[in-house]
Amino acid sequence: MRRGVSGAHLPDFASLAATRKLPGVGGDTASRVGAKEYQQFDLCMEIPEAFAEYLPGRAMTGTSAPGHRGAPISGVFSVTGRDTRHFLRSGRWTGFMRSAIYSEININVILVHSGQRVVLMGRSPAIILTTDETMMSTYRGGMFLGFSTCAPQGILPDWLFFLAFAPPVMRRDGRAVYADLGLRTVEASLIRDGFSEEEVAVVHPLDFKSMIGDETRIVAIGVHDPLGINPPTSTFVDIARTGPPYNRIKFLELVKNPLLSGLTTIVGGKGAWQVSDPAVMEKLHIDHIHQGMGEVSMPRVCRQILDGEEVPRIIEGEEVPAEDIPNILRPTIHGLVEISRGCGRGCAFCTPGGLKVVHKSLDHIARDIEVNVRAGSTTALLHSEDVLRYGSKGIAAEPEKVLRLVDRVAAIEGVETLACSHIALATAYHHPDLVDQVSEKALSLPKAIWIGSQTGIETGSSRLMEQHMGGKCLPSKPGTWHDIVVESISHLSDAGWVLACTMVVGLPGETEEDVLLTRDLVEELRGLRVFLVPMNFVAMGGSRLSLEDSFTADKMTSAHWALLGSCIEHDVHLARGIKDAVYTGSLPVRLLGKYVSERLIRGGESFARSLKDGNPPRDYSVAGESYLVPEI
Repeated sequence: MRRGVSGAHLPDFASLAATRKLPGVGGDTASRVGAKEYQQFDLCMEIPEAFAEYLPGRAMTGTSAPGHRGAPISGVFSVTGRDTRHFLRSGRWTGFMRSAIYSEININVILVHSGQRVVLMGRSPAIILTTDETMMSTYRGGMFLGFSTCAPQGILPDWLFFLAFAPPVMRRDGRAVYADLGLRTVEASLIRDGFSEEEVAVVHPLDFKSMIGDETRIVAIGVHDPLGINPPTSTFVDIARTGPPYNRIKFLELVKNPLLSGLTTIVGGKGAWQVSDPAVMEKLHIDHIHQGMGEVSMPRVCRQILDGEEVPRIIEGEEVPAEDIPNILRPTIHGLVEISRGCGRGCAFCTPGGLKVVHKSLDHIARDIEVNVRAGSTTALLHSEDVLRYGSKGIAAEPEKVLRLVDRVAAIEGVETLACSHIALATAYHHPDLVDQVSEKALSLPKAIWIGSQTGIETGSSRLMEQHMGGKCLPSKPGTWHDIVVESISHLSDAGWVLACTMVVGLPGETEEDVLLTRDLVEELRGLRVFLVPMNFVAMGGSRLSLEDSFTADKMTSAHWALLGSCIEHDVHLARGIKDAVYTGSLPVRLLGKYVSERLIRGGESFARSLKDGNPPRDYSVAGESYLVPEI
């Protein structure tokens, strides 16, 4: 049984257990209240239906009693109001709990107060899946607002930053209602492999106190950028120099949480390479690093740990065929569903570029979307390295397969908007009719305003294209990259897309001329609905350039600063035009978003003016404090 209770104004189960001498029941509670407080609550015990008939006092089970505010389901016994106090003091309660403990049956004892269910007692999950707080938010409903958590501390007060950009996801009974797609996939893999839904829980770090208990053995942490050194974060932090990045702060808070002491910690996900050094693992009390896909390896590893077997500190996941990837069981943030894996274009600075391309079936994708819709999500956010190449066996798109995908998604009842995580500009350039057809279908959905997506411009230099990313422009040659970028983005913008376009600054071998070519390209994109995001090159683990030196602000030339200024000037102008549509929710939330956005836009305009002439920010100093290197 779990030791401990979450929430305020809860009955003193520790005293109750001591009085009734119930073996295995008790522990600390959130507060101490008198017996009269029981009258405020409904109490119900959720009993696994398969076991209910074997318990003594079978007459106690059945549908919920009159007045019970929870949903009537088979296998529930409940009491309400004044009767709650009498029941908890009676011999019926004592006998029932003794029988349950003896039979090792998982019973959740739940109080219902003002319509809210609070689990008081039950087995704690053996495996908790989690991530840091910056990845446990729906970002006020704005897909692009997720980038805000790469920002450094110090630009806004912490309370205002998280209130405006990254409030916690909704949670119920200690479990996250919405969660990162990677966590949801691991969750589904574990349950498919035989773990029960009670043994596995996706939990926000704020709920550790109520969810970690005697039976908890493993905490698996999914990460994208745990130390804040990937390109977006390191660039923002290096230039602003106002403090360490929020994603690093919250990850370090997570792994140093004293509630994790004595538990086995596994860190996995795209950013796990950042903490895979043995010395870093030792300092952060990380027991295992999982690298690669986890649908097959994670269930096996968790079983081995729970059985007391030896597990290597660095766990290598194996490649997983599309048909072996399970459907998610619970909803994801922003309604994100994976349609394909891998890229196949082979950019040297990137990690997904070398993965084999696999596609999920239409039925699989539809089932995932339906899980999100049932939970209230109205957006289908399709995740792939290039959504326009869904179903393709090679570099060229197969338009009929993409259109069947869009038709299938749009036909799902409850889907009101469609977005794409990534598209490739070369695919859009070589298939303009496909862009038009997808746009027409997506924008016909009930609440569609635009189609959001991310893509990579990377550089305006055909020489760097040929050196580091020759596959990015296929089937065309690197010398055509300038035309591919300008024509595809112009077409996408006209067709109703809003793009976040990244660029890589400081690639190995870059010259001043390469930077100027990129700035010229940026000038040609003015007026289009595209956010331009220049990022300093980072030698990421798993990429072909992992042994190169990363590019930092102290190496930036006048041309680099001018390029950054041009991009910021363009971005704040676009942001001013669409900011009111980004924030959703109640009037106070929209007003807060408008206030914070306007404050940041004005700051961005001032910042851009100081850079466009090729000078660093007025208060910038190479000798000043840098937050690039994590203090561990």
